[in-house]
Amino acid sequence: MFFATIIIGFCLLITIACQSNSYDTSCICTQASSNGTFCWAWKCRTDQVTKCFPNDATVELIETRQRIPMKNLNIGDQILVDIDQNGQRIYESIYAFIHASENGIYDYLKITVDKNLEQPLIISSNHLIFRFNQTKPCFAGHLEVGDQLQIISKDSTYQAGTIIDIRLIKSQGFYAPLTRSGKLFVDGILVSNYALVANHQLAHLVIQPYRWGIQLLGSSSSYSEHIHWYCQILYNMVEKINKWLFSVDLYDGYVTVSYL
Repeated sequence: MFFATIIIGFCLLITIACQSNSYDTSCICTQASSNGTFCWAWKCRTDQVTKCFPNDATVELIETRQRIPMKNLNIGDQILVDIDQNGQRIYESIYAFIHASENGIYDYLKITVDKNLEQPLIISSNHLIFRFNQTKPCFAGHLEVGDQLQIISKDSTYQAGTIIDIRLIKSQGFYAPLTRSGKLFVDGILVSNYALVANHQLAHLVIQPYRWGIQLLGSSSSYSEHIHWYCQILYNMVEKINKWLFSVDLYDGYVTVSYL
């Protein structure tokens, strides 16, 4: 009994330090086995900056209807973003990247869904993702085992995919593609273009001038590892509004990690 108590205490106090160029993650055990020898749920705190998706996250191209890794994606490529009521796939061009780089190792969430076992979703914890039958997305870091996400069935309709596993992993590179609708399918799961701010519609609205600028002036065929200056200014403004004027629903840095 004494030994079990020591183990549980250790689980509750343990800190997992993920040293990398991206952020540090510290976790405490929130659900342990009765004898304290195994922890299957953790609550973690990060100071993560936006990274979105790694090199090997995948999107579906219109030309082949096959998935390709983010590292092979280019501005102008048309990727899957939605399914209409008739089961027709909707594709849109990538008009820009907020930032992108194939270099560096960063921390991500690996989210496994029961009906999408071909490839788990790899996503940053502060990125917005759509739950099944809900139009308002949530932060990926706030998902829990048992939550349902929007995936595509074999007959090209939306269906619920239940999360069975959420883990912290490291993966190479980062990409943040932008589409006209503000959403896309990554690893077969519907996600937003946006991160950090919980309001998807607001984020889509305030980035409209940037889209107009791209339409008028054109977009560079290359991308930068630095967040675009317009997006950085927007986020700095949101931080000041949140601090001095009124509360804005920003990512709080908490992540739920759990295994069945």
